[in-house]
Amino acid sequence: MNLKIPIFPLALVVFPNSKYPLHIFEERYKTLINKCLANGTGFGIVSRIGDTISEVGVYVEVISVTKIYESGELDIVVAGKWRFKRMNLDMHPDGYYDCDVTKVSDQEAESDLNYNLFFALKQRVQEMLKLVNFNVNQGFWEALEKTNLKSFKIAEKSGLSILQQQELLTIRSENKRLSYLLEHFDKLEEKLEENRAMRELILGDGYLN
Repeated sequence: MNLKIPIFPLALVVFPNSKYPLHIFEERYKTLINKCLANGTGFGIVSRIGDTISEVGVYVEVISVTKIYESGELDIVVAGKWRFKRMNLDMHPDGYYDCDVTKVSDQEAESDLNYNLFFALKQRVQEMLKLVNFNVNQGFWEALEKTNLKSFKIAEKSGLSILQQQELLTIRSENKRLSYLLEHFDKLEEKLEENRAMRELILGDGYLN
């Protein structure tokens, strides 16, 4: 079943269940956000990588308005809900995109999670964070234990490039995403030994716990 939702292309990837702060300043997107707030609806965020607008994105809802400026600009926090694949790009009269989308779900049951793989990855995350001398607050670990989509939570603290984040978002298997991240951490550990600047990638991810 296709749905029509407004789309907000951004130079970032939002994952299901993640929380992300946004500053809204363009008139068309101020209009969009105010509509969402008035109607209690959400919108889709898709990554813009160079000149390309990705096909797979995440439907988000505004969970907090932290500041409204005299100019009408807003600081908001959005929460990722579910993945979708956009079918088109139509221009709304107010200047933002409207798209027909179809929901994207995993091809395996939640009960199929490979816990040995997850625990191995969790250990690698803890080792990496210790290596860069960074303590993640307890809220991150609690959220990781509660969520069914553990790969997306771990991805928030993984130093992935936007291309890697987008690739991870499109994978329709939790175990394959965990394997993808485990392979990434093998390579990341080598880079951390060579370049401490990688620490900034991990600490500056922008996601909220």
